[in-house]
Amino acid sequence: MKRITEADAATAFARAWNRLDPTDFLKLLSPNARYASQWVSAELEGDVAISDYLIGKMHTVKINSDGNHNNKVIAELGLTTKGSCGRECVFMTQGQSERDAAVVLFDVENNMIKRYDLCVSELYGVVRSGLYPI
Repeated sequence: MKRITEADAATAFARAWNRLDPTDFLKLLSPNARYASQWVSAELEGDVAISDYLIGKMHTVKINSDGNHNNKVIAELGLTTKGSCGRECVFMTQGQSERDAAVVLFDVENNMIKRYDLCVSELYGVVRSGLYPI
């Protein structure tokens, strides 16, 4: 069995958002995974809660972005240069504006994603790769 890395987690997450289908990403989550966002006060705990959240969020984006490029989420692979320097991450934007860009970081343990965090991109100084997994 292939060892899952932060790069694998980032690729699966970016692919999920670029396809608006979280199926393959969700398979990598630990049953007791945690998700936190700087824009939301409470952490999500457990793969079921995270799955329900992602499926609902992607469904909403899909409905709102159909024919409207300004609502489309775009997920690009990157590397952090500040804070946790040199970590694989996902740089996310919605629409054509990068004003509210976010960076997603992953913690992997025992071949599963144990945690991922959605953060303000300025905190991590992301170097963007130009790679948008689909």
